[in-house]
Amino acid sequence: MLGVPPIIIFIAVGASLSLALFVVSLVPSKSDISKRLEELEGLSWESGAGREQAFERLFNDKQRSNLQQQLQEAGWYRTTPAQMGVRIVAGCVAGFVISVGLMAAMQEVDMTFLGGAVILTGGGAYLPLSQLKAAVKKRKNLVDKALPDMLDMLASMVQAGLTFNAALAYGQDVVTGPLAEEVKASLSEMRLGRSRADALRSMAMRVRVEQLTTTVTAVVQAERLGSNLAHVLEELAAEVRNRRAQRAEELANMMPTKMAIPMALFMLPALFVMIFGGVAANYVGK
Repeated sequence: MLGVPPIIIFIAVGASLSLALFVVSLVPSKSDISKRLEELEGLSWESGAGREQAFERLFNDKQRSNLQQQLQEAGWYRTTPAQMGVRIVAGCVAGFVISVGLMAAMQEVDMTFLGGAVILTGGGAYLPLSQLKAAVKKRKNLVDKALPDMLDMLASMVQAGLTFNAALAYGQDVVTGPLAEEVKASLSEMRLGRSRADALRSMAMRVRVEQLTTTVTAVVQAERLGSNLAHVLEELAAEVRNRRAQRAEELANMMPTKMAIPMALFMLPALFVMIFGGVAANYVGK
């Protein structure tokens, strides 16, 4: 260790710490059933629970509840708020280590560098949350795209004489993506004795997609009132497609407004140079 600058040792230790924390955050959490079985068998897992509680203190009860809901919406069912806390700490340490490494390379410290170090540290801490939000948005888009096709298929199968549960069983094999995973989970809950209405409501609460929630509500009401389920499914599929088309039109209508700022920043200056550049050159030449 002789001759090694202390700054290099600090960077190595910080990088190792952030990497270790990130690896720990990737370890899947145990389910409540597994923990209860370990308690019955006399096994100890309190030390791991204590570590989780230490990182859960990064969030208050409301933040922890919101984070748990976002994890469910993203489909990260085996990730706990405590593990997200570990990732935030790891990202913070990694950002700070990178800033210290840049300081060692530049061999100077000023207010600009300190501001950059704060930005890197904060950016590293926010990176896991930004990844979570991106995963939530991507998953909801995939559910929105797959829902109309699945409703059409369910309506055709119910008209052919299959029960709704049997149609869902076929649907999970045909439809891919997160919607198929949620349907599979709901069918598993039904096999374990949970009612179909409760299983579908639980699926809607996990995904939190407006169209899926409306679909579940309509299916449950149709089942309770004895309505024609196939006809209800056909109307739901048409409504979902119409709403998706309306949403696409709304986004298309918003494009001119969104393009105004880029045009003002990039196109207008170039246009002014082309118009007044020659006049300014002639004036300077005289």
